[in-house]
Amino acid sequence: MNNIDKHTNHESAFNTQEVVSNSEDVTTSKLETPLSEAERFGSDLEKATRVRRDTAEILDKIAEILMKAESVGENNSGKLGFEQDITYLNNVSKNLRQGVFRLLVLGDMKRGKSTLLNAIIGEKILPTGVNPCTAVLTIVRYGENKQVTIHFNDNKPPESMDFDTFKKGYTIPPDEAKKLEEEGTPAFPDVEYAVIEYPLDILEKGVELIDSPGLNDTESRNNLALGYINNCHAILFVLSATQPLTQAERRYLENYIHGRELATFFLINNWDLIAQKIEHEDELPEAENTIRQVFASNLFAYCQVNGKNFYEQRVFELNSLAAFKARTQNPSYSLEGTGFDKFFEVLRPFLTQKRIIAELLSVKGLVRQIYHQVHEAVGIRITLLDTGVEELKYKILDVQPEFEQLIEIRDRFKNEIRNQSEHYANDLADNFCNYLSNLDSTFETDFAPYQPDLKVFDLIQSGKRKEFEDKLEQAFNKYSNDRMADWIKKAEQKLGEAFSQIAQSAESYGEIYSQVTDKISAKLNQQKIETGTVSLEEKSPGWTRWAGAAAGIFLGNPAGAALVGFGVLDWKSLIGQFLTVVGANIVLLYGAGTFLGPIGVALAGLVTGTVQLQLARNQLVKLAKKKMKENLPNIAKAERIKVYSFVKEIFQNFENEVTKRIDSDILSRKVELEELLTQKASQEIDKTAEVSRLNTLDSQILTQWNAIEAITDKLLEESM
Repeated sequence: MNNIDKHTNHESAFNTQEVVSNSEDVTTSKLETPLSEAERFGSDLEKATRVRRDTAEILDKIAEILMKAESVGENNSGKLGFEQDITYLNNVSKNLRQGVFRLLVLGDMKRGKSTLLNAIIGEKILPTGVNPCTAVLTIVRYGENKQVTIHFNDNKPPESMDFDTFKKGYTIPPDEAKKLEEEGTPAFPDVEYAVIEYPLDILEKGVELIDSPGLNDTESRNNLALGYINNCHAILFVLSATQPLTQAERRYLENYIHGRELATFFLINNWDLIAQKIEHEDELPEAENTIRQVFASNLFAYCQVNGKNFYEQRVFELNSLAAFKARTQNPSYSLEGTGFDKFFEVLRPFLTQKRIIAELLSVKGLVRQIYHQVHEAVGIRITLLDTGVEELKYKILDVQPEFEQLIEIRDRFKNEIRNQSEHYANDLADNFCNYLSNLDSTFETDFAPYQPDLKVFDLIQSGKRKEFEDKLEQAFNKYSNDRMADWIKKAEQKLGEAFSQIAQSAESYGEIYSQVTDKISAKLNQQKIETGTVSLEEKSPGWTRWAGAAAGIFLGNPAGAALVGFGVLDWKSLIGQFLTVVGANIVLLYGAGTFLGPIGVALAGLVTGTVQLQLARNQLVKLAKKKMKENLPNIAKAERIKVYSFVKEIFQNFENEVTKRIDSDILSRKVELEELLTQKASQEIDKTAEVSRLNTLDSQILTQWNAIEAITDKLLEESM
């Protein structure tokens, strides 16, 4: 069976009603047994992984065909210059195989995040209760061996251990956890994150779960979680029906989630416990509706997508413990009544259908583009086989002006990127300075939610100056980080605007570039190459597609992630790092020695009784505002260069990568001609054999393109 037949008859990729059997004799009873929603979820993940793998195998086959063609061609009419395409195909194939559905679990402490994760996984991996998984960021991924690896933040090498050792060494008693929370002290300050590896089907199918620290943990932990927000495909924000939206949860949603257009699922855990808080059973509907209204009024704004209301598809009432028990007792048990059946029903197509289709459409475009390039190169080579050495030299000389035009296009695009870089680096640096310098103007309103309880001021009277300063510093710490997060969101929007313009410019320059390469082809060919109906997208050079995919990631569109590659342009991670570094420097303003000390001295003389507490609070705001006005402009000026350098680094990385790809494309076109000239000058070429070889190459790539088309078309058909 050839590749087209193989993939045209590919097993139904996302038909969740279909029960697949290797046996031709499928019994009626099996057909009548529906899959549970959890089983469908796992089945679709497996199919998505298989589609990725099959697509990656086709890309590997194309790379293998091109590599063999280059190797054989070296001893015949010469290479065609496919080195860059081979590398690109291998990278995209690798990215497809390694692609994961990364889910970040956020939520306050004691919301049952670990139980919820265990219910999703279907096995008790994470210890429940107060445990290290709520104190450090924990990544759960597939591994053949069950183990935990602790990664430290003090240059100490990672430490691997078994699960029992992990639970014993990193579990803390509830009383101690509560005390640490009140003090704002991390349970394990030297631990950056933990990685749990486990040989489970759902993890092997490409799911990676990140269990974040509780939102009441330290600000450094919150910033670490923020760094992961920007690298995940969906956020699972865990809330509790018995504590509807605390101040900390509202603060986190407003400052870190709002305005980011992230796919956020709100999982209201412990819904079953509402019944325990009422005296009579007939009061339950009213009690549930009251709580629903509280959540709806606060979460509605986070469930709007392009002006449409997706509240019903984003908010779920769950009983994680019941779901966990059902899944561990028997995976086929119904999850009805736990809320997980409805949650899986929405999460499943979100992860599998939407994302995988977007990825494959990007890959489909890439392969179509490569086939067009191969078809054109083969046509030119076959035409030039009849050209003598001297005539070929003349043709190569004749197209030099066009090659110079390609270099000119490259330089014009580079200059535009640099101009944008300078403009946005200065604009954002100035914007940051103005933002920071003017924080004092809105300080009274902005700081109100962070002010410590009035009883904190009693600490001054009782002589607990250090404890008072610590409490105050925690409040300013949260305020500072949220102000920086607010600015970062605005900076992201500005950078999104910049890269939207760059993506459009890449298309424009790509179109001009293609016109020049068409002119090169016309000069080299004595007859027109038949290409059929070729779209502008197919004719555009590979670097244009890469530039659009890279810019798209920054714009919040992960569809092209497989085309860009790992670690090349990790924009969002850079932003998270920037927030941590700059935010930490701003917090220095509130250090006990430079800021809190003088305030504490002033307040100590003011607070003489309970009546004076509110006055002390007002005085705190006035003193803080005065101190900010004195110091923030100088801090802003000192930090300006960091903002400027940060933005320049983003644009520089983009420029370097796109320039490398343009240079490689130009070089490959030159190599194609120079290789043929070298071979013609050194040996007699068997034209008949070479034409046959080149036509076979064209046919083989066309076959693989058709295979990709078949997979993608099938996915689109089944998703409708």
